[in-house]
Amino acid sequence: MTLSLQFVSLLLMMVSGILIGAIIEGTRFVTESFSKRSFVFKYRIGIEIIIWTSLGLGTFLLIYEVRDGIWRVYDPLAQLLGILLYEKIFQPAFRLAGRIFLRLIVKPIWFIVHALFVVFGKLISFIILIIFAITKPFRVIYKKTMHLALQKKPNFRYNKKYTKN
Repeated sequence: MTLSLQFVSLLLMMVSGILIGAIIEGTRFVTESFSKRSFVFKYRIGIEIIIWTSLGLGTFLLIYEVRDGIWRVYDPLAQLLGILLYEKIFQPAFRLAGRIFLRLIVKPIWFIVHALFVVFGKLISFIILIIFAITKPFRVIYKKTMHLALQKKPNFRYNKKYTKN
């Protein structure tokens, strides 16, 4: 393994540490923004453990792709250095990028999806209202005649009026 490849793998581990710091902080921000009674908030520790495990597996996949799976002692140290660099230097930049992403992409998409649900809900309610208005006379007639269908019919065979004595 050449010295330049080791340097590149060291930089990749530091960058992966920076990304891990950003992903974990983003995960904590998202899970804590849910209400206290939601599923996500109740199980945020389990979700974070799943995220940490996924990131660890991603790190080993990165090592496998870059160096054919050869693990060096400086890999976790470089990743820890990347996490610390994120905490001290890159955190404000990532937070700014997150706020910009939230305001420019997520909120407009959420607004459009919410508006579509509201419009379709109102449209369906209006269609149901029209159907109920059209069928109202038929429902009234049905309710008035339904009890007649449930009444016991006279049996003409045993009626005294129609039998011979």
